[in-house]
Amino acid sequence: MLSRRWTPWEAAKRERYARHGSLDQDRADGVPSSNCSVEIDFRRVARPDLSLHAARMWLRGSDATVLARMNHDIETATAHLHSAGVDLLVYACTGGSMINGPGHDLALAARISEQAGGIPTITTTTAILAGLHRLGLERLVVLAPYQPDMTEILGAFLASPGFEVRHLAGRNHTSNREIGADRIEDIVAFAVENDRAEADGFFMSCTNWRAMAAAAKIEWLTGKPVVTANQATIWLAWQKLGLDATVPGYGRLLENCNPANSAHL
Repeated sequence: MLSRRWTPWEAAKRERYARHGSLDQDRADGVPSSNCSVEIDFRRVARPDLSLHAARMWLRGSDATVLARMNHDIETATAHLHSAGVDLLVYACTGGSMINGPGHDLALAARISEQAGGIPTITTTTAILAGLHRLGLERLVVLAPYQPDMTEILGAFLASPGFEVRHLAGRNHTSNREIGADRIEDIVAFAVENDRAEADGFFMSCTNWRAMAAAAKIEWLTGKPVVTANQATIWLAWQKLGLDATVPGYGRLLENCNPANSAHL
């Protein structure tokens, strides 16, 4: 369990936000135990009136079998986060929220929310689908850090709700720690070399892959929108919390993070 401590400077900013009529918000993540990227990405763009907490679920490796095993820890992680009295729960793993096919993300969110006494809950997969629709993307280059079996599962999942997967490629990393160690410049180069003229945008999977930090440069080099797992999860979490938290530098989705535009989410 990780919780955020406020510095005096941050506490003063929280007080200023409160005086201007905004409410402090607590958001909690259930994350794979070997994930070293998702909390960093959330904290790099979080407003000072947002309290972030995380509970870890055991994960070694990155294939479908270990992801299914990881989901056995959901109840424990949910109980820990529920005890913190948070406003929103986030299941922050792409593979774990889509390995059982279409609708698995919604069933997972309902399972977590029910155990947490009805606290609103989202998953990374739900956020990805919403983000792709928000940017109007239909024909995708789908990129992942996974080995071929998980990459194929991802491609099949995205094809099922009607997206056209025009190109699918993976980095073939064998462990989650290896995924998290991928250099940003290598992620950018991988995206550029896998661009396809017939695609109208990119989706880059995995909350432990540092694709969010690469998104803006990929958009600049290719001229196409990029949706990443962490970027989309942050975007939808901000919408659910009602935060007007536009964040430049991490792709188009976060550059228009205005809850007034998200009544249907």
